[in-house]
Amino acid sequence: MDISMWVLWLILAVIFIVIEGITLGLTTIWCAVGSAVAAICAYFGAPIGIQILVMVVVSIVFFFICVKWIKPQLNERYKRKENATNADRLFGEIGVVIKTIDTLEAKGQVKVKGQVWSAKTREENQVIPEGAKVKVLAIEGVKLLVEDYKEE
Repeated sequence: MDISMWVLWLILAVIFIVIEGITLGLTTIWCAVGSAVAAICAYFGAPIGIQILVMVVVSIVFFFICVKWIKPQLNERYKRKENATNADRLFGEIGVVIKTIDTLEAKGQVKVKGQVWSAKTREENQVIPEGAKVKVLAIEGVKLLVEDYKEE
């Protein structure tokens, strides 16, 4: 069975394309291009040393093209955009304690913007009575971190 070198280069290019398709990270696309160009050289009768040299040089050049120009554009286009969630909108809001907050006993609830949340304070021994106003500082897990709110 006599397989031409250009066929072997094309098989190698297809393997690199399959790997690229699996990883989706521009990891082997430059080798696929280099292998395809080497296949063209082999088809026209270039010696094996030239084919290998062409594959390596084209792969390196295409690698730098990908890293310098293509990958940054793809990263910008597909960059994850962070959307504010409803929870993010609670920071700095004022709520009302509907169940006494006792962080030491890990109990307490507040109502903020019509939503009822479990709540705790930064200080472990602080108790905030029912009906008091609190300011939302952060969210830790599923609990609001609040502080006693004093109107000015």
